[in-house]
Amino acid sequence: MRVSIGIDLGSSRVKLLALDESGECLGVTMASYSTEIRRPGYAEQNPDRWWDALRLAMSELLARPALRGAEVTALGLTGQMHGAVFLDGDGAPVRHALMWSDGRAEAETQEIEDRIPRAELVAITGNRSNVSFTAPKIMWVARNEPEIFARTRFIVQPKDALRARLTGVVAGDVSDASATLLFDLRARTWSERICRDLGIDLGLLAPLSESEVSAGTLREDAARALGLPVGIEVAIGGADAPAAALGLGLAREEDAAGTVLISLGTGGQVLAPTAEPKVDPDGRLHGLCHVVPGQWCVMAAILSAAASLDWVVRLLRPDDPNGSRELLASAAKVPAGSDGLLFLPYLRGERTPHFDPAARGALVGLRIGHGAAEITRAVLEGVAFALAEGLDLMRSLGVEPKAGVVAGGGVNRLWQQIIADTLNMPVTLGATEHASARGAALLGAIAAGMIPSSAEGIPAQPADTRVMEPDPARVRLYAELSGPYRELYGRLPKL
Repeated sequence: MRVSIGIDLGSSRVKLLALDESGECLGVTMASYSTEIRRPGYAEQNPDRWWDALRLAMSELLARPALRGAEVTALGLTGQMHGAVFLDGDGAPVRHALMWSDGRAEAETQEIEDRIPRAELVAITGNRSNVSFTAPKIMWVARNEPEIFARTRFIVQPKDALRARLTGVVAGDVSDASATLLFDLRARTWSERICRDLGIDLGLLAPLSESEVSAGTLREDAARALGLPVGIEVAIGGADAPAAALGLGLAREEDAAGTVLISLGTGGQVLAPTAEPKVDPDGRLHGLCHVVPGQWCVMAAILSAAASLDWVVRLLRPDDPNGSRELLASAAKVPAGSDGLLFLPYLRGERTPHFDPAARGALVGLRIGHGAAEITRAVLEGVAFALAEGLDLMRSLGVEPKAGVVAGGGVNRLWQQIIADTLNMPVTLGATEHASARGAALLGAIAAGMIPSSAEGIPAQPADTRVMEPDPARVRLYAELSGPYRELYGRLPKL
């Protein structure tokens, strides 16, 4: 039995998923690492801790009974987007990695729009300038840490730094590159014009390939450390959101048939595969390359999805291990609309549609009779309203969503139903909550020749477990409430 292992290098933990040739999952393991916040707005991780976590999770995975006697044939990678890892000529990091959540480069973010008119930037890259993206991070390090920058030979994404340690090859893929603000979306390559205008040496950016291409083979020292065979294929891999779409069967626009991916992680996304680039002229949506050759994605992204639920649990049930379950159970008893309470989920600023790092969250309409149950339901509804706002923007570009598949660590039955009612479409629970890791494993299997290219179809998935149909009465109510919700951003004072 041949096996491909998907490696998902997330914001707080690495996740491994083993997949056989038929598409069956043989096991999942995880190991965590920390984010260092030395100053407000900073967010860094030590790449050595990624390696430590990978070794721990791999040891646990290979010990699973289901993998005894299996032939590990391939590795595939995915991971958090928008990061910046600075490598020397030997492929070793010269400083800690800047993560997507690092917001120090505000001045550089504005400088990008001063140098390149927004309309031109969006037309080329599919995106507008944002502090989360890679380009302003590079400019900040070049300006503030010149000695470190002088030692830098390559600047890569987190999963690419990990792959360099596995194979000794420094490379990148088009899906992650399309989320850096340095990429020509239509040409599927680095943009010479953008790099020139921003003063970034094109030679610092890793050579690019499609995500399912082999980046090389596992070298001896890495194989020994991980307990794997020397020489197995390692796929280039791809960004986590497009990889999740692949992992849930959304490989091509024609195959998706109007189904969109709804991710409920720390942040939230609505993503649709497209056969050609679809770009919002105002840059309120993200244009990305898919991990599938010849395919693209359009994505609405909000910054606080499950993070909003985590916040309300910490606020209302601190130090209670059952707090989340109890709050969700009480919220399920509250009628739709949360008794007139509205929540703006802008706890960490917002991307779609406002792209405003200074945006603030809010609970509006509080009365003496409101309690934990109403507040919790309002939080779930507020996130759903934010996702619906992004989906409407996608419709304006010609995306025709007919159904959704929801995945991520924040998924629960109540939230799934609220999203179905707010988006007015059937929403299916994804066959796996580990969609990105499954997508990475599929990319590894393709690179090793275990399965055909993703452009030709992918192995069947396990049966989906539940579908929530929209309730007409709640659909009408949420449609009425969406207007007041969308007006709140512009009516609240900037503090």
